[in-house]
Amino acid sequence: MQDQELAMLAFVRLAALSEEKQQLIGRDKFLILTGVAACRAGWPEVAERCRELVLHNNKMHIVGRSPSFPDAMRNDEFATFVKHLDRFCTFERAEHLLLELTIEIEVPNNNAGEFALSLLSDSN
Repeated sequence: MQDQELAMLAFVRLAALSEEKQQLIGRDKFLILTGVAACRAGWPEVAERCRELVLHNNKMHIVGRSPSFPDAMRNDEFATFVKHLDRFCTFERAEHLLLELTIEIEVPNNNAGEFALSLLSDSN
């Protein structure tokens, strides 16, 4: 499995945990990180679902200034925002947090995108 798919799965797990704790700002940060990793891993439908969820919570979010998540990634202002989020939580930090919580990054049937979408479908 690619590193970006693992990152996507780690961040989507943290987004789900944040939502369970009703921490929507943290959830949205993890959703953006999930979307970035999803785009890089070739899962644009996962990125779009992340975008939908973020915009449902915050209609004025920077990700909404572009017509799609991949378009947002080509925007310099969004790229700067993502750099700030990378400092918030790197993939390595996400792995460490999940390890501390004894949550494994596992993929049923080795299909990372489908699994991420299933986790995101439980949201809003």
